[in-house]
Amino acid sequence: MTEIPPQSLIRRWSTLGVSPSDSEDLRLKKAVMTIVSTSIAFMAVFWGGLYLYSGYPVAGAIPLSYSVISFGSTLHFFKTKRFAFFCFSQQLLILLFPFLLMWSLGGFANGSVVMVWAFFAPLAALFFIDLKAAFRWMLAFLGLLILSAVFDQTLAAHARPMTAGLNTLYFFLNTGVGFILIGMMLYYFVKDRESAYQKLQQNEAHIREQMLTDPLTGVANRRYLDERLSMELARQARYDQPLSVIMTDIDWFKRVNDFYGHATGDTVLKLFAERLKDMLRTSDFMARYGGEEFVLLLPQTGIDEAVALAERLREATKRIRFDNPDLKLTASFGVTVAHPGEGMAEVLSRADEAMYQSKSGGRDRVSMLLD
Repeated sequence: MTEIPPQSLIRRWSTLGVSPSDSEDLRLKKAVMTIVSTSIAFMAVFWGGLYLYSGYPVAGAIPLSYSVISFGSTLHFFKTKRFAFFCFSQQLLILLFPFLLMWSLGGFANGSVVMVWAFFAPLAALFFIDLKAAFRWMLAFLGLLILSAVFDQTLAAHARPMTAGLNTLYFFLNTGVGFILIGMMLYYFVKDRESAYQKLQQNEAHIREQMLTDPLTGVANRRYLDERLSMELARQARYDQPLSVIMTDIDWFKRVNDFYGHATGDTVLKLFAERLKDMLRTSDFMARYGGEEFVLLLPQTGIDEAVALAERLREATKRIRFDNPDLKLTASFGVTVAHPGEGMAEVLSRADEAMYQSKSGGRDRVSMLLD
């Protein structure tokens, strides 16, 4: 007969209440709640037996009753998958039974801080529900604590005295084991919040990327161009460094769509964007300006270097090959440099004018415009 490792048994037990449709966050919460509630129930069996052995039958019956009810609640959860009811029942048990045990022992003096276990109720609400629920459970905990203080002398007068050694033993057991389990819940609570925060950051980054990326070519879109150009102009004004701008447009692109179809047109745009992007530096920036127009931002680049780059890009464009050998590609380029104090509209307008000089001059060429 094959023995199952204890780790596998614990893992299986903790996932019996999990449904296939549960999110990762809910799976973690169900597993932690199952492990913690089961651990406390087993501890209660030990506590009950110890109290019975020590001659406190009523005090022993309370933890044993807790264990029976807790296990029943857990099995009900495994069958129904009703996690909200499972949490509520376990929180109610762990809130009431420690105080009942303390009252049966005679109050605070003989209770050996057993009510520390009741603190699991607001802590579990904070982890599994929300802050408002945790606040309500904390009020219930404080209410029972105040009630215990009010009747403490009455309870102590009718209780059987407990020896100092036995009281000390229970004190260390309650605080030691109790705080270990509280620490475990806090660990998973922090882990859950860190995981949720990381997912939020990843989702925000993904959403931002989608908002700022052209879906067809994969390069930046017009919105991102406005943001980046504004930043580069501010940097230029601060550090007095040159900023060159290239605007390019695929020649006769409408004919490509008309003769070869829009699917081929999309392929042309993607390959053209890839070719341009491959020839840029990591510090450069490229965006689809609209239709078949693209804008390149070249920080710390003078006009002569920018014109030379545009010429290389123009030659590289002509070397792009397609499945249809009859399809040839050329592009026109306009180059300018931003002047201190200029806005985005002025710079882009001048680059656009330079590009149309290339268009009107016969296409497949580079034009420069400084003023």
